[in-house]
Amino acid sequence: MKVQYEILFALMSGERLSVQKAFRIFHTTELRKVVSRLRRRGHDIRSEKRTGLTYDGRTVTYNEYYLAHEN
Repeated sequence: MKVQYEILFALMSGERLSVQKAFRIFHTTELRKVVSRLRRRGHDIRSEKRTGLTYDGRTVTYNEYYLAHEN
């Protein structure tokens, strides 16, 4: 439960999180599950597809999650 609040706080602070970044910062591989729980609680968490390169040159696609802010 503590990790869920830490992730929510990071998103509320404007942080954009991928599974890999969440693992490095919060030591969890469960970002998708946490995002799903937070969405059910009413938080408008959105995702954006990103692409990147691995250390050996392969192209990978991943989701980056962020909290939508009202203007």
